[in-house]
Amino acid sequence: MTEHPRAHTAHLRTARLELTPLDPAADARHLHHAYGDEEVMRWWTRPACADPAETERYLTSCAAAPGARLWTIRAPDGTVPGMAGLLGGTDVPGLTWLLRRDSWGHGYATEAAAAVVGHALEDGGLDRVEAWIEAGNRRSLAVAARVGLTERARLAQHYPHRPGPHEMVVLGKARAEEPLTTLAVITELPVRDVAATLRLVEAALGARTAFAIGDPPEFAEAALTPWSAGPRFRLAAVPGPGPVEPVRLHLDAAGTADSLHRRAVDAGARVDGPPARRPWGRSEFVITLPEGHELTVSAPV
Repeated sequence: MTEHPRAHTAHLRTARLELTPLDPAADARHLHHAYGDEEVMRWWTRPACADPAETERYLTSCAAAPGARLWTIRAPDGTVPGMAGLLGGTDVPGLTWLLRRDSWGHGYATEAAAAVVGHALEDGGLDRVEAWIEAGNRRSLAVAARVGLTERARLAQHYPHRPGPHEMVVLGKARAEEPLTTLAVITELPVRDVAATLRLVEAALGARTAFAIGDPPEFAEAALTPWSAGPRFRLAAVPGPGPVEPVRLHLDAAGTADSLHRRAVDAGARVDGPPARRPWGRSEFVITLPEGHELTVSAPV
């Protein structure tokens, strides 16, 4: 696990900007221009703050998270365009930034984020930083790319104030080169009838047949994405009448649990009941294949 930095007092400077350690009490009235703007906050983890006092409380809680390093961005004309920094209380320190709307388009986000990343990896003693950005947030994805972050993974999330789940891109940058050693983990399920199982998972999960060997197929791969790479599992015909050891798979889905459940039921899959809300913020149900394999379908609440 990456060690988080100690409490910081560093002032950062770029060609145009000064980044001073966040002081929620002093800076909230300036930063509320961003945190109180619904358009700015549309991609954020919470709704817009109602007033500067709420912004101050929120910033105070963010600054108090273990390992947090947050800066207020100050422009040459004395205005406060926004904030940038590293989120605390996370496994890998999370790069974050937020700018008021009238400061967009000036390159401030890129300049401030680059300063934070450079400080974190060069002077702050961190091995890596990452940013979670919604797949549709092109402006922030472009900032992350410009400061050297590359895509590492994707996941589904659902913020309580948003109408439904959304796809997040996890981007990261390491101090030293870290080549990937594992690109995917693919499970193989032993089944009695490969062709029948393919038809079932295609109908119930929206899978597609990536390849099938034999006629009828004795070995196949079911892809859970329309793209060339991504989540998938393999099916292998069981030789002879012997017993099959059940396998459990956990499918982290991006849709709503209700719609996914309805699709599985309509496909005639054996489903354990309606989606159940779990303490870890997911809604889940289980599809059981004829051999007893359990596919837990999990979606953000």
